[in-house]
Amino acid sequence: MSSPKLTVSGYRGIWGETLTVDIAHDLAHAFASFVITRGGKRILLGRDARQSGPTIVDAVAAALSARGLDVVIGGLLPTPTVLFLVRDQGFDGAIIVTASHNPTEYNGLKLVTSRGMFTNEADVSEIKNYLEEQNYKHSENIGTIETNEALGKKHVEHILKHVDVETIQSKKFKVVLDPINSAGCMLTPILLEKLGCEVTIINGTPDGNFAHMPEPLAVNLTTLGDTVRTANADIGFAQDPDADRLVLADETGSIVFEEYTLALAVQSVLAKTPGDVVINLSTSKTSEMIAEKYGKKTFRSKVGESNVVEEIIKRNAVIGGEGSGGVIYPTINPCRDSLTGIAIILELLAKENKSLSTLVAELPHFEMVKDKFPFTGDLSVVYEKIKIRFPDAVQDTQDGLRLDFEDTSWINIRP
Repeated sequence: MSSPKLTVSGYRGIWGETLTVDIAHDLAHAFASFVITRGGKRILLGRDARQSGPTIVDAVAAALSARGLDVVIGGLLPTPTVLFLVRDQGFDGAIIVTASHNPTEYNGLKLVTSRGMFTNEADVSEIKNYLEEQNYKHSENIGTIETNEALGKKHVEHILKHVDVETIQSKKFKVVLDPINSAGCMLTPILLEKLGCEVTIINGTPDGNFAHMPEPLAVNLTTLGDTVRTANADIGFAQDPDADRLVLADETGSIVFEEYTLALAVQSVLAKTPGDVVINLSTSKTSEMIAEKYGKKTFRSKVGESNVVEEIIKRNAVIGGEGSGGVIYPTINPCRDSLTGIAIILELLAKENKSLSTLVAELPHFEMVKDKFPFTGDLSVVYEKIKIRFPDAVQDTQDGLRLDFEDTSWINIRP
């Protein structure tokens, strides 16, 4: 078994094996050093519903408090909610205990800076140094630990300020929600109800016992599709365990290809706020072609949420994200945010007055294959052979190798 490593996406491992209380404790101390070096004092903790979560949160809170940091435990919170609250409430950082879309035996820690953004590559390098040194000195002044599980509603209130609530409410959408027994269970129904939706919830008990494999892929969402048909609903929403990714089901119960979540969000935003778009190198060209329709540019970043967000800020883009169902609308929240995605896609449905299947059919369409396979050789050799094989392709090497061809086809190979 290969050991997990700390990356811009955080640290993940199997609970009791490659993630233990001691590992969580050490990671928290390293993050505390990172925060203290910057003069930080106040840290927010959130988690998804995995059953190992409370134990890990307690270990992390104790480590941070021992270093003199004040800790607020926010309880069960979507990842995007934690990121929003860091900025909105002036926290000096946060740790989110989640393994995102990994199976239930996994858990992990996502590290958040005072900007309300995940640690970037430079931040991770610094935290790794603290982790290796393990030169942690407990503070003479122990920090406080308090619990406040009411903070999350501020995220919902913020979203509602940035969409046309009255138009959405007027449609009285019938919606099916699958928050997969995790972080989306609490706040997402509140958002939908405030948008005037009639909501049917499946897998809505936040106990971490995922009713299906947690990655929101079509093969895992058959119950969502069936329920949309049975309920005669207008749309279905599936979240992953930490509620940053969003996948849709149309009114026929068909699961919409995950790439189209972002494309529909791009269309919704550009229709009211024209501007440039940022997507990662592995995302479909559908969003890019929508930007072209509005006469705007698309910029591509390395894969990874923090990379996309940094590029959005650099380019002053109005919308962006990742094709895996990660909508990033910086006006509301500069991170992958399924709740924001839900709101702006419902806004698109309401304003266009069309069914979801019709809107999807009107999108630029491409055939797309995503696959993984094990490889133990030298990737640089592979890249060079591929470059030779396709000499006329436009090459991009910022994240593995991407080749773009004149006929609009493309390939992206990355570890």
